Amino acid sequence: MTISYFLDQLNYTVWANNRTLASIEALAPVDGKDQAIKLLSHVVAAQFIWYARVTGKPETALPVWGVMTTDEIRDRIPTIDALWKEYLQSKTDNDLQVLSFGYKNTLGNEYNNTLLEILTHFPMHSAYHRAQVATLVRQNGGVPAVTDYIQFAREQHKH
Repeated sequence: MTISYFLDQLNYTVWANNRTLASIEALAPVDGKDQAIKLLSHVVAAQFIWYARVTGKPETALPVWGVMTTDEIRDRIPTIDALWKEYLQSKTDNDLQVLSFGYKNTLGNEYNNTLLEILTHFPMHSAYHRAQVATLVRQNGGVPAVTDYIQFAREQHKH
């Protein structure tokens, strides 16, 4: 794995999160819409929390299960993307293995993970919750966003 790989994953995450947000916004006001917003809020908050952990900043900026408005989500997606990109552009491929971070999770348990493990985790975590959102969107009469990485690659890489 390389820093450039994870920069691409960040681009994918922004692309997928924005598509997911649009699919939520297209839903009529139904019970599942609030749950979908909560899940996407969690995805964005988690990206801030992981950023805080690797940079040593306080994690209290966003509650892990707080609910944002769709406007707040839209505003925060590019903000966290820019923070992560700036951070990663200051790192080397070697840093992925050698940098390690101690932190407490949201339950107060202490852990230590490498930058590689953290950067591998959060795109997968985001995809997991976007899939939950897609299910809610479909169950509530909407059209789930296509957020497969291969679709991103087809559109963005244009090989």
